[in-house]
Amino acid sequence: MPGALELDDAIIAHALDLLRVDAGTRERILAILYRLESDLVAKLANEPELTAFGKGRTEALLKEIAAVIDNYFAMAQGELALTLQGAAPVTALHTAGAITATIKIGAGLPTPTYLARLASNALMQGAVTSDWWTRLAEDTAFKVATALRQGLAAGESNQTIIARIAGKRGVVGVLDISRRHAAALVQTSAQVVANAARLETYAKNPRAVKALRWLTALDGHVCVLCAARAEKTWTNETDPQPIGHSIPFLNPPIHWNDRCLLLPVMATFKELGLDIPEPQHVARASTGGPVPASTTLEQWLSRRSVAQQNEQLGVGRAALWRQGIITMEQMLDLSGNQLTLAQLVEKYGQAA
Repeated sequence: MPGALELDDAIIAHALDLLRVDAGTRERILAILYRLESDLVAKLANEPELTAFGKGRTEALLKEIAAVIDNYFAMAQGELALTLQGAAPVTALHTAGAITATIKIGAGLPTPTYLARLASNALMQGAVTSDWWTRLAEDTAFKVATALRQGLAAGESNQTIIARIAGKRGVVGVLDISRRHAAALVQTSAQVVANAARLETYAKNPRAVKALRWLTALDGHVCVLCAARAEKTWTNETDPQPIGHSIPFLNPPIHWNDRCLLLPVMATFKELGLDIPEPQHVARASTGGPVPASTTLEQWLSRRSVAQQNEQLGVGRAALWRQGIITMEQMLDLSGNQLTLAQLVEKYGQAA
């Protein structure tokens, strides 16, 4: 395949650059949410004894708190929107440029309309980004209200109630959890938009890109859903079909904080009508050092310790896998969803 290693490296390097951009966006959004915490703490600390509040005053306070939460989450959503609006065209341009540099033929691009809409229309687990922010704001307001009511019912002091909401040393508060969810939402949203832009760019170049290959990081953080898809390929068409396996196509990310991406399987120089030697893959990075570029996650995992295999797959699944009873692909059902250990044991036999 023409310049396959260089093309893969270019796309992976750009994906890493986007992760660095996402990290900056995440820091700015977390700063917004820390200001939210400061405002809520100040509001509650300046109130007289909260346990003396009647029902009407409590409900009025909760409405004020919900409005403050909505305002800050709207600011956070707006900050992310700016990043996503830039990520789509930049990713498409870079992908097309990498393809052009590889095959020396001008690569097609998604339409400006598609890229402009992608930032707001890309789906993440069935919902657009704005819906996820709305849900997170509502969930945060609900949990803050619950924490406050629990404190009132228990006759707690203002400071104890504040600790329930904002947390303190050794205690995780409602807002701590909310910030973690927001950070995951930022990273995953950016991955959704970038991968969708890449996929559409591949689709615009069917002569050069003949298939799609799933790249999974060779480290200890890969889940079963991604591990089973590692190095699998699908056709490059509107409805991508599996090539040599039965796992249905999904465009990553397929879960929160998923780091997988789709790389293009390029037509050979011969298929493109060029009579020049075909370059070969050499190596790729892993947590254990460079490995052959063709290394699959199963091959890499087979060289890890039993403890590392158990941590990656779960003790029961790892035992079945080590015995050769199941493969990574067989850990999923026909719809591409992860089977439980009980289902695997019933289908393939008891682990030793």
